[in-house]
Amino acid sequence: MISLEEARSRIAAAVHPLNAVAVPLAEARGRVLAEEVLADACYPSGDRAMMDGYVIGGEAVPGEFPVVGEIQAGAVPGRALSVGEAMRIFTGALVPEGGGRVIPQELVQRDGERVRIAEFPENRFIRPKGSEAEVGAVILPAGTRLGATELAMLAQVGAVEPRVTRLPVIHHVATGEELVAPAEQPKEGMIRDTNSTLLAALVADHGGAVLHSTRCGDDPAAMAAMCEEPCDLLLISGGASVGDYDFGARVLRELGFTIHFDKVNLRPGKPLTFATKERQVAFVIPGNPVSHFVCFHVAIRLVLELLAGGPVAWDWVDLPLAAGEALKPDPRETYWPTRVEAEAGRLVAKPQRWSTSGDTFSLQRTNALVLVNPGSPVEGVAKTLLLVSG
Repeated sequence: MISLEEARSRIAAAVHPLNAVAVPLAEARGRVLAEEVLADACYPSGDRAMMDGYVIGGEAVPGEFPVVGEIQAGAVPGRALSVGEAMRIFTGALVPEGGGRVIPQELVQRDGERVRIAEFPENRFIRPKGSEAEVGAVILPAGTRLGATELAMLAQVGAVEPRVTRLPVIHHVATGEELVAPAEQPKEGMIRDTNSTLLAALVADHGGAVLHSTRCGDDPAAMAAMCEEPCDLLLISGGASVGDYDFGARVLRELGFTIHFDKVNLRPGKPLTFATKERQVAFVIPGNPVSHFVCFHVAIRLVLELLAGGPVAWDWVDLPLAAGEALKPDPRETYWPTRVEAEAGRLVAKPQRWSTSGDTFSLQRTNALVLVNPGSPVEGVAKTLLLVSG
């Protein structure tokens, strides 16, 4: 049995980014840039007004100025501005040659075609050409995960088909004779398959990939046939332990996979198995839903991040414990389902009710995991793993 730290280290050593593809900007949200993006021009493209007001020529001093024109946003100034002249100007408009400062309109008194300004503010209210980015500057480095603000930056520089790491093909096999579809009424001794829905949603939340799920009974031949479907990431639910019907690791070996570990000092999730076959990655996950949830966040999510070539999220914070379940130590390293929320102006960690790893209801509103070290009670402040996507 290995530590979770060692397990994550072995995963990181075995998994490599997928190849890059160009996608339309509208499809790039949540994807990871495969190459850096450069500015195609200077931004702003010229000196621009930061306020509605009047642009004053040169290094003039406060006083009275004739108004010799007007510049709207999007227009090109018709002439240069001389010292002692003023032009009406609007936010975002190009400052004419010779413009020295923009005076906000609330500081100006206008009388016909002349303006009177009693004093100049310290701020010149001009965004200089290239002050945000020079042509050829790196706007976004490779490895950046694209959110709303990054997509806006790509739009600004005209990068409408960014090259991103392709989405992984993910195949999920839910094993167990007792499983029926969520829409079915289980007969006595049967249960609905929750893990397919859980994993599909978790995968979608962390990179946007589509997970294709199938179900099979406790039949190693049927499992092997399903596992031969081409994919980048194979997830097998159940069959991870040492029972008579736990065939996961055996099937992977028969298919030519190398097992890197099959037991982790982890609660829940001890029988987690990780394997690779060339560049294909596989996990056999203990069948209970809480184990699935924890294993996803501490191991499977790492694979998705490595396949995407993006930043690895492992976001620990120390948070005060609030009212919640008592955290019970175990000989294994425990990752306790927890809700982080604001209380009295600060973030606190509220451990969830957790009776067994099969208790799906205990995951309601879970957005964090609290670390409970072996044999050590947690009091006051807890080391908390935030589960916010990257």
